Amino acid sequence: MKARYLGFEDMWRELRALLRQYPSLMRVEVLGTSREGREIPVVTLTQSERFSAEEKSAVLVDANIHAGELTGSSAAMYWIAQCLEAYGTDPEVTALLDDHTVYVVPRLAVDGAEAYLTTPAWLRSSPHTYPYSESPEGFYPDDVNGDGVILHMRIQAEDGAFVPDEIDPRVMRHRRPGEIGGIYYHVFPEGRIRRKSRSGNLPPFARAYNRAQSGMDFNRNFPIRWANESVQEGAGPFPLSEPELRSFAQWIIAHPNIASYAALHTSGGVILRQPSTGDDAVLSPFDRHLFTRVAEMGAEVSGYFAGSNFDKFATGREDVLMPGAADDWMYDHLGILGFTVELWDLAHRAGARGYGELGMRRMIHRTPEERVEDERKIYAWADREAAGIGVFPWAPFHHPDFGPVEIGGLHPKYVIQNPPLHLLEEECARIAPFLTRLGLAAPKLFISYLHVTKEADHVYRIAAEVANGGFLPTSSTEKGKSLTLDRLTATLSGNIEILGGNSLQAMDHLDGYGGRDTWATPIRQRTTVEWVVRGIPHEEITVSFYAPRAGRVSQSIRLSE
Repeated sequence: MKARYLGFEDMWRELRALLRQYPSLMRVEVLGTSREGREIPVVTLTQSERFSAEEKSAVLVDANIHAGELTGSSAAMYWIAQCLEAYGTDPEVTALLDDHTVYVVPRLAVDGAEAYLTTPAWLRSSPHTYPYSESPEGFYPDDVNGDGVILHMRIQAEDGAFVPDEIDPRVMRHRRPGEIGGIYYHVFPEGRIRRKSRSGNLPPFARAYNRAQSGMDFNRNFPIRWANESVQEGAGPFPLSEPELRSFAQWIIAHPNIASYAALHTSGGVILRQPSTGDDAVLSPFDRHLFTRVAEMGAEVSGYFAGSNFDKFATGREDVLMPGAADDWMYDHLGILGFTVELWDLAHRAGARGYGELGMRRMIHRTPEERVEDERKIYAWADREAAGIGVFPWAPFHHPDFGPVEIGGLHPKYVIQNPPLHLLEEECARIAPFLTRLGLAAPKLFISYLHVTKEADHVYRIAAEVANGGFLPTSSTEKGKSLTLDRLTATLSGNIEILGGNSLQAMDHLDGYGGRDTWATPIRQRTTVEWVVRGIPHEEITVSFYAPRAGRVSQSIRLSE
């Protein structure tokens, strides 16, 4: 499937077409319904001849939780199609669908994405009015000149803080301390003032308080270190207040086989891992090793940067870093190894500085000269790579509130937040191998030893060893061992009487090979179980091992003389 920016109906049309073509590998269900009544799809991919999707360890990928981050949705759809088309020919994809389950939610913010695609609106997640029940007086982004894009405005003013750059006058640099004698501007998003109060003939800036009509942020609404609007903008009135997220969280809890997770966002060109609450020392050494190894693998196959949420986003000013985020909830509450992938790195492509490489702490320490230098590079890149669509020169316009203004800047949707369409497929293709290998890193059980010994007439001893051939432990992480009540279990079935041992028999979780960072025997990757049974010679019995995040494995053997 060619990568595209898909509207809601087109997305569902593509999924149904794939389902008709690959019915044995694919299932499409409705995760839940949005505020505006749109059905949210969830896709299941697996080869289910031996075991059902729910009996295999799974990777979950979600996308487009933020309305404008369409690249994530496109990448999810592209990966779904790639998995289906490559099954049977590509060894990694084939192993993924044979041995594991793939769950994909290609778009969570279905209402917001549709508004983003079909109107000039900028919005975070949902188009409903939030945090106000009725929008207050103030300044709101709007497509004032009717060109279909909300850009930026500059207004000439003696107290303006910006001035056109001497090298590239499209770039607005900061006015230097004590600088006089030039033409200076206020610069802010294109928009209108909505008046509510009745008053005298006040100047427009008297009412120009920055407002957002649709300020809901789905990725601050999860029940992890949640903080209300006064602390964290967009968090919602209470955790999981939004129907889309409530359905999503309930669906996750109903699928205990999820062992790994990735959320697709834009932008920054970085694979973000835990922790969010401090430097790497806050993680156990075991989980730190798992997170860093997988993130580094992702960086290698995608060309992105990698680092922790704390390393890339913390500035030192936060009481809590990004409260209510999905990847924190998945790890801190469920013990699932999860990542946030920020697709599309405009700054890096343009040769400029970006947070994906440097982190926000270093980015905020850029000098004004460095900021202007970076912006010049981005404009030059847009001239080369998005000619005619990426850059809007400053153009005069008579604004109904402010009078003479100029409107211009970079295309906010398909240069800054998402790539131009001709670069979209390249962006989707570069992250697909990471998603595949993240799925392959999930735990994978196999029976490494199964033996029957005759102890007496019609009495037999059965010994079985199970091993974890996956990178991750059967609990997904070390934290997962303490958060899940489900353990590894063994069952023995057949026309027999069990004299010794239990069926069901519970055992400790097994490490994966990713837990080994020194030379050591694989004792923590394997475990054995024994039964003594009475049965008829040559009777077939079946041994099964199961852990929700590792799946099920079974093997049959006959009671032998």
